[in-house]
Amino acid sequence: MKYLRHSLFLLLLTLGGCAPWSAVDPDNRSISIKDDYALQAPLGWVRKNYDLYDVFFSRDGPVLNFIAAYREKHDRELAHTKRKTSPELLPQEVAELVIAEQKAVSARGAFSVLSNRPASIGGKPAVRVHTRWKTERGLPIERLTYALVDHRGRLAFIYEAPGLVYFPKGLDDFETMMKSVVFL
Repeated sequence: MKYLRHSLFLLLLTLGGCAPWSAVDPDNRSISIKDDYALQAPLGWVRKNYDLYDVFFSRDGPVLNFIAAYREKHDRELAHTKRKTSPELLPQEVAELVIAEQKAVSARGAFSVLSNRPASIGGKPAVRVHTRWKTERGLPIERLTYALVDHRGRLAFIYEAPGLVYFPKGLDDFETMMKSVVFL
């Protein structure tokens, strides 16, 4: 009986955490996020909502590639460096925080910054940081992050995938989505 109760509990826990994926509708790709910003979802990808992210997309499964966007308030500490942000931060300082957060993840070996340059998100000054690291089994993972700070908090858009095949495969979709971002 105890085994049955335990199994039932695990089944309910697993099913409760399963939110369905929905295909991006080719006729209605526009997504508005919290009266803050809107974007055009990448065609051919699927969307899943998470508590942590405003939007979460994947084309081939989240282990192979994903696009995530999230906004956090300035008074909330960054997960790894425990630093806070403010609306006065310069884009270069935002880039330093993006890099420091990624370097602080202990599972990332052979971490390198491939590019770090100014960008624009919906007409606001931002940064575009491209990084790479290897998993403990030697698989190169690449991440492209667009980030900014404004009066509402910090905002980041992330595209991540294994660097050999999947990163280049979805990069154009991510860049196209980034050009579509507008603030409401």
